[in-house]
Amino acid sequence: MKQFLSVVILGMALIACQQKKYGAFIVSGKIQNSPSNKILLEALPFGAQQPVVVDSTTLASNGNFELRGTASAEGLYLLAIDNGPQILFINDSKDIKVEMDAHNYKSYTTKGSAASTALHQFLEAYINKFGPLADAYLQADSLQNTPHPDSALLASINLRKETLLNNFNNFLAQTIKESNSAAFTYYVIGKAFKTMQPDAIKQLVDISATKFKDNAGIQRLQEIINAQLASDPKVALLNKPAPNFTLADTSGKMVSLNNFKGKYVLVDFWASWCSPCRHENPNVVAAYNKFKDKNFTILGVSLDNDKSAWLKAIHDDKLTWTQVSDLKQWQSSVVDLYKISGIPFNVLVNPQGIIIGVELRGEELQNKLAEVLK
Repeated sequence: MKQFLSVVILGMALIACQQKKYGAFIVSGKIQNSPSNKILLEALPFGAQQPVVVDSTTLASNGNFELRGTASAEGLYLLAIDNGPQILFINDSKDIKVEMDAHNYKSYTTKGSAASTALHQFLEAYINKFGPLADAYLQADSLQNTPHPDSALLASINLRKETLLNNFNNFLAQTIKESNSAAFTYYVIGKAFKTMQPDAIKQLVDISATKFKDNAGIQRLQEIINAQLASDPKVALLNKPAPNFTLADTSGKMVSLNNFKGKYVLVDFWASWCSPCRHENPNVVAAYNKFKDKNFTILGVSLDNDKSAWLKAIHDDKLTWTQVSDLKQWQSSVVDLYKISGIPFNVLVNPQGIIIGVELRGEELQNKLAEVLK
């Protein structure tokens, strides 16, 4: 999936959306304090590895310029100063005005292009919202890598991280839903691939495909995502019966997943040696303590091969629910059964034995449990 996402993101960053005839357009304006008097107009066509130069000119002594292009579709373009800053814009009108001070290029202005103005506003908001999210991830990683992390502090940071992530993804989703430009929509979807789950992105692509039903690029993106999700083993588990398995618990007693029918059960695949798993365990403990009296439990399935390390991690992380393992690490029978390619990994199973959630983390896990355990 990661390889697929990187390809799609590249395609989105280099997109020319085919929707309606646009013809010739002019980009003009004024650039102050430019490090170079050469300025380029570059197109970002779909599938290209590099921008394509459409036009170039020399800045006048007062910084004025004019560039011309011809396009049959709305797409993304760069206004690029040689060895200097670049401005991303969209050719949604025939006459676009740009003004910029190269010493403070982020405060540039565009006129005559509603999509370019929206893009600029989005980029500013994106930076302001992404910064705190990135800091929270760094904080959590730094604390997790200490010899004896404070579990309460780690849980607090993880909760803040999940809140920021949900808010950030809501911002992206709302931007996509409100967009009136196919090219802008493509660009924001490209950003969404970095933080949103594939099924959430699919919903947004489906909405966009309906809105821009004549847009070949978005329609093609919808086809690609549908095909990829259909073949993704994790997504394929959703709404299917949970495969049964039987493994030994910490005392050697054999335990089957089917034993838990009639309850909501989170099947949590983890290991003592897995740093991200240990990082997530405080969130899992918090969810268990909050919902354990509402017909909910957890079945921990370890991919350990060292029993003493497994038992120590259970004790240290305060995992009080049933734990099972065949101590075969990646040779465990559950790996193929659940198509596990990495841990932590979990599935939420309803009382009828149907998987109703996959890879639920932090606040997302608590939200899902609150939804089904009303």
